[in-house]
Amino acid sequence: MPKRNQESPSPSTDRIGVRTASIQDIKAFTHPLRMRLWRLLSDHGHATASMLARQTGESSGQTSYHLRQLEKFGFVEEVAGMGTARERWWKPIGFSATLFPTEAQPVADPSLRALTRFLLDEHTDQMAQWIERAELEPEVWRDATTSTAAGTWMTVAELKRLSEALEAVIDTHIAMAWERHEHGDRSGERRVRAYVDTIVLPDVDP
Repeated sequence: MPKRNQESPSPSTDRIGVRTASIQDIKAFTHPLRMRLWRLLSDHGHATASMLARQTGESSGQTSYHLRQLEKFGFVEEVAGMGTARERWWKPIGFSATLFPTEAQPVADPSLRALTRFLLDEHTDQMAQWIERAELEPEVWRDATTSTAAGTWMTVAELKRLSEALEAVIDTHIAMAWERHEHGDRSGERRVRAYVDTIVLPDVDP
């Protein structure tokens, strides 16, 4: 399980780093509908409350309320130059969060466990959907994806270096793709999500 959830900004979101969400922010975020709305915005780039209502089966009043709450705690913002006074367009804001207890907060907050479950369920769901439709995708896109697992014995320092190196590789390639996109070269692109997990296995006797 990753130590952070870092959602790269969507094509409609300015990429000026990824903010760190506080415990209070995460408590506000971990409402089932709010997490779903944020994920839908992340997948599609931007949407209105009415559009999200149709996708979730909720009323537009409900989606509007929860979008305003997400805005209040820094998880979404209005798309500048789009919409009207009656119909606002929303886009997601990327964030990171430490999911495990720390010295500063030795007891895991229930909201962090809720966020962890959300990330795990979303990860599993996305991978299952990909497996179901992969054979229908163009071969060039299938060949460009990967799913790799590897295991060995490591020290804490070695595992930390590995985790940081993997995160750095993702950040570098996301930034390059984002720069290309922002310069107007958008032909042939599709929305992509990269997952990286480094975990420690339970201690067992030989």
